[in-house]
Amino acid sequence: MKVLIYLFIISFLQSYSFDNTLKNENLLKSSSFESRNNPFIALALSAVLPGAGQIYNKNYKRGIAYLAIELINISKRQKYLDRGDNYVLEYKNFANNHWHFDKWIRDISIYADETNPVNSVMLDPDNNFFYPWNDSHHIEFYLDGFLRRTNNSNGDDWFENIYSSVCSEAILNNQECLTNEFNDAEVNKDHDFYEGISKYDLFFAGWDDTRDGECNQETINEYGSCSYVLLTNNTENAYTDNKRYYQYELRDKANKNYDIAENALTFIFINHAVSMLDAFIVNLAGNNSDFNYMTKPIYDDNINLSGLEFSIQW
Repeated sequence: MKVLIYLFIISFLQSYSFDNTLKNENLLKSSSFESRNNPFIALALSAVLPGAGQIYNKNYKRGIAYLAIELINISKRQKYLDRGDNYVLEYKNFANNHWHFDKWIRDISIYADETNPVNSVMLDPDNNFFYPWNDSHHIEFYLDGFLRRTNNSNGDDWFENIYSSVCSEAILNNQECLTNEFNDAEVNKDHDFYEGISKYDLFFAGWDDTRDGECNQETINEYGSCSYVLLTNNTENAYTDNKRYYQYELRDKANKNYDIAENALTFIFINHAVSMLDAFIVNLAGNNSDFNYMTKPIYDDNINLSGLEFSIQW
C-alpha cells in the first residue's frame, strides 16, 4: 500500500517536469491561468475540499478529478461502514441467541476432563485446567446490585470463592454444576464480551451446540454433532459449528468491511494532501519566474522504494 501511494505521488509530481526539473517558462506556456493568485489560498481551499484549489487556479479539469476522487471515496467509506454495522448487528443477535452465561457456568468443569475432545486447548503451561479466575480475560456481570467479574485481575476473588463453594463437587468430578447462584446475573455485553466469546477458549462452554462426543470423518461434517479443535493462525482453538460461523462468517466479515472503509478514509486524506500540494506548486510556479522544484525517490538497501525526497527553490 505504501509503495502504491509513493508511486502515485511521484508520478503526479513528475508529470510536471522534464528530468525531474520544472522551469516556470515551460509551465506558463502550458498553464491555463495567468493571474497572480495567492498560492496559500489555493492550498487552503484544497485542504477544505480537494479540487477547490485547482478551480481557484482555473485548472478546472484537474479540480473536477480531485473532487470526483473525494466523492467516490466518501461514498465507498459510507457503504462499507454500513455493511460493517449490519454484520455487527447480525453477530450480536447471533451471540445473544447461541451463547448463554448460565450454560457457561454449568459446563465449565466438564472440560477439565482429560477425555474431553477439546480439553487440550484449555490447559495452562503446566497442563493444569485453566479456570476463569486464573485468566486475564473475563466476563463482567451485575448481580445483586454489584458489578462482578469472572477473574481475579482486579484483586476481587468473589467469583472464585462463590463458584468453588457452590460447584465444589463439579470441580472435583469434572461434571456439570447445577446451581441457581448466578440465575439473576446480567452480563455486560460490551465489545470485549462479543470479541471474547469467539476468540478465547475460556468461554467455549457457553455455546449452545457444544458436544462431548469425539469427532470423526463422518460426524465432523454433521451440523452440531461434536466439538472439535482446529488449527488457525498457528494456534489450536476449540470450535463448534455455531462458534465457527459466528467468528468467521459474521465477525470476520464485519471487520473486513470496516478495513475497506478505513482504506477509503486513508485515500481521502491522501487526496487532500496531493490536491493541496498540486494547487500550491502550480500557483507558486505561475507567480514566480525563479521557481523550480525536484523530486527524487529514496530506496533502501534492498532497492525497495521507501520514500520521496522533494525540494522547492524560488
